[in-house]
Amino acid sequence: GGERQQWFALIREPAGGVDPEPTPEDPTPKLTRLRKEFAALGSGGDADGNEWDPFALELIEASSEEDIKRRDLYDGAPLLATIDPQRLLSPWAKGPVALCGDAAHPMMPNLGQGGCQATEDSFRLG
Repeated sequence: GGERQQWFALIREPAGGVDPEPTPEDPTPKLTRLRKEFAALGSGGDADGNEWDPFALELIEASSEEDIKRRDLYDGAPLLATIDPQRLLSPWAKGPVALCGDAAHPMMPNLGQGGCQATEDSFRLG
């Protein structure tokens, strides 16, 4: 809200990583890493040769080191993956209550599909 905006960057690496602490040589290590990971068009690219639209760097440059949070993301198994016999018969509903959207089949945030899935689920529920 207000003048704030939330964005995220997806960097594939093993879970449990830790960001380096600021040092006199690099007082903003999280920003430094993001700048390297998201190299601008015409720069020759990042370590994988990828180049990003300048808007990606605008978001990075507008962020403060303190506001950058590192979080591991995990895919969640759909409820059908459980062994509970009741769930095999009716995996997303019990009585008058039904789960839909991300609660029933979570997705990674870069897909932006949680609300869409909830809408599709509610249509199927009738």
